[in-house]
Amino acid sequence: MLQELLRKFPTAALLIAIGILLSSCKVPMTYLFIDNNGSSLAPDESSTVHFFTSNSNFNTGISLNDGNIYELQIGILSNWVDGTIMLNESGEAIDETGFANVQMPITAFGLTRRSTNHRWFELMIYQPNCSRGSLRGVTDLNKDEETHGYRFTAVCDGNLHLYVNDSPGFYMNNTGYANIIVSRIN
Repeated sequence: MLQELLRKFPTAALLIAIGILLSSCKVPMTYLFIDNNGSSLAPDESSTVHFFTSNSNFNTGISLNDGNIYELQIGILSNWVDGTIMLNESGEAIDETGFANVQMPITAFGLTRRSTNHRWFELMIYQPNCSRGSLRGVTDLNKDEETHGYRFTAVCDGNLHLYVNDSPGFYMNNTGYANIIVSRIN
């Protein structure tokens, strides 16, 4: 019976498939391995990583330790662009804080970004072998006024991963590059 309905209503079948795909984006990621084979930082030690906005799951190779405080200092070296969107809602170049949904040509696209609780193109941090609680955007972090870095506490042991908040499957139209210095504070 289901096959007959799908044959009669192919558009409905396509919409159902898209709905299933999009809803799966909101399910916490599950990893079948422990991702803590990176290098740990000693107190007051830093490491620089090269981040491209086209990477949907960038493993920094830096292993964070549960309870330690870290800081990200972001140096954008080439303009961050999402497809044809080059400016945020204030008319400024896109930075690590991303841009508001009103910048999208169709606001309903906002439902497709990986985290609907965060801005488009916002730099996101997470540790894959932690609970969903490790997923944070830079706007969730404390900004240090002196260093202009974003501080956070690791919620478990494991590697730090980065990505910009975009729709799955649409990272290939992203451009932009940054040097990100990851420092352990304590």
